[in-house]
Amino acid sequence: MSGDHNLYQKWRETEAYAVPMTPEGVKSSQERWRGFNQGYKQAIKDCVALLMIQHEAANGAHNYWHVAANLIQAEYGNHHDD
Repeated sequence: MSGDHNLYQKWRETEAYAVPMTPEGVKSSQERWRGFNQGYKQAIKDCVALLMIQHEAANGAHNYWHVAANLIQAEYGNHHDD
């Protein structure tokens, strides 16, 4: 299963009791998911960007800022835009 699917499942579990299962409730839930997912993806991009700023401030030397940015990018940053 993809990371996006797992993330959606966890989000949906918390959402399940808050939304009535009507067509309007489903549509509303999907809109909230899209908003949440966009915010999540932007937070990952911002996190990587901030780590790279720290890396560059260290004059490009191999350091943990760069390693951390690469790890986050590899694990969470390769999602397709929906």
